[in-house]
Amino acid sequence: MLSYQAVCKKLSESDFAHVYLFFGDEKYLQEELVERIVQAYLGHDSEFGLEKIDGTLLSFGEILERLNEEGLFSTRRLLVVNNHPSFNMPRKTEEVDLSHDKDKDNDGFQEKEAAELLDKFFTDHEGGKPVSILVLLAPRVDRRKKLFKVIDKRGVVVECSLLKGEALADWIRQKSGRLGKKIEREALERLMLAGDHNLHYLAAELEKYNTYIGDKENVISSNVVDQLFSGDLQGDVFKLADALAERNLFKADKLLQILVSRREKPLLIFFMLARHYRLLLHARCLMDEGLPPAQFASTLEVQPFVARKMREQAVLYKRESLEEALITLQKTDRQIKTGRLEPEQALFLLLNRIDCLQTSDKKSTI
Repeated sequence: MLSYQAVCKKLSESDFAHVYLFFGDEKYLQEELVERIVQAYLGHDSEFGLEKIDGTLLSFGEILERLNEEGLFSTRRLLVVNNHPSFNMPRKTEEVDLSHDKDKDNDGFQEKEAAELLDKFFTDHEGGKPVSILVLLAPRVDRRKKLFKVIDKRGVVVECSLLKGEALADWIRQKSGRLGKKIEREALERLMLAGDHNLHYLAAELEKYNTYIGDKENVISSNVVDQLFSGDLQGDVFKLADALAERNLFKADKLLQILVSRREKPLLIFFMLARHYRLLLHARCLMDEGLPPAQFASTLEVQPFVARKMREQAVLYKRESLEEALITLQKTDRQIKTGRLEPEQALFLLLNRIDCLQTSDKKSTI
């Protein structure tokens, strides 16, 4: 198997394979790789040389026949096949009954036949440059199957997994670069702090920023992200905690008002604040114990950029004040559950109480 980056490099060098298999949960990466092949291989012929078909409608033999058809208006051909049953995962034992035995046998026959046909296809086209390319897309594959092994050995296989951590950061940088922009580190982290790491969503955000700044600038700044970001709860809770750590209660209140006006559930905001301050206390304890910064992410079980933000916030509090903050959160939780405070009212009071704790920390250091 090759990585997403390795395949992109090969395509940029016009190094093409006869058959590609892209599988995994991140559909956007599959779509992106297909688009890269279209641009690199077909170019101006993409209007006529590209065909997309539903894999459930044709046998593998019929797919290869379609692939070998000569185009009327294009010298090159790219056939994209989605969800062919030959890649179906085996059903769990408890899901199989006698009525499915025939289907199970048929799936096995299709896969075996597909592997044999594709092996012959590779042999027939060995050594030559592709006149036609087959791209197979699947959500999941069984790596034990002969069909997978044939493609992995003689073609190109890429697992398109959900991106996290540095891999996601690299993708955001590359996407910004393809839009002709660089993205500031702080702006990148604002996006990374978002709970929604769906690539369709992030791509739309980056395209929005690009349209907004146009040709005036070539950098996506944190100010642009702050102005235009559609918003997500996790990222906004971080910003709210940042404001409290900076002793800017006015800004924290304003952010909470925005969340409320956006109809975010007050109890969910409360839950995420509680989680945030538990992590802050953990981070403060690790700092007091002298844990090296490089080990914070693994110890806190968060992404490295989140661990760094936690350290930056935790250094502004004393350990005792964070413990008091958690006690305040627990008391507020009881007041909400017993009906003594409405959740929304409780949140605004909570910000004031945490701000008082942070202010007392500041005074004690003067």
